[in-house]
Amino acid sequence: MRNRERVMLGGAGVLVAALLAVAPWPAREERARPAAPGAVAPAAAPVPAAAVAPKRAVPARTPEPGQPAATVAPPSPGDVPPEPEVANAPPQQNDPIAEELPQTARWKLEKTEHITTLLGRDVTRLEGERQEARTRGDKARVEQVDALLRRHRVRLDELREEARVLTEAARNEPPEP
Repeated sequence: MRNRERVMLGGAGVLVAALLAVAPWPAREERARPAAPGAVAPAAAPVPAAAVAPKRAVPARTPEPGQPAATVAPPSPGDVPPEPEVANAPPQQNDPIAEELPQTARWKLEKTEHITTLLGRDVTRLEGERQEARTRGDKARVEQVDALLRRHRVRLDELREEARVLTEAARNEPPEP
């Protein structure tokens, strides 16, 4: 039996148990209140709603039957009425989609340089954070930041190497049209 079936079966069992536990409650309440012999419960007389409801400070506003539900503006002389829907209308022609530009070495170099810049900022921020943690004496945070710095520096070295290779490839690439 798969987990899903087990969960569904268990849920159904809980639901049935809850229903069986709740079903006899009204009968229990009636048995729990023994009626005094010879005592008749007084019948509650119906109370009109006007006697129970608080008085309103402002009378209720009833809408006038002559008011329109929406405002309708008359068409202007230059307005064009919408065309009615036609059954089995021919499909509309979509605008042509421009082809995606090729991912050239120059493009990849720009993106790599941008990522390298952002990662360099992150390394600088983490170095400051590590220094703050050292001054606070938070050794656990210093270790966490050191681990992050090691990872970031490795990735930064990889990105710089990739940027160097892409710079060479971009030089050998023909100029863009």
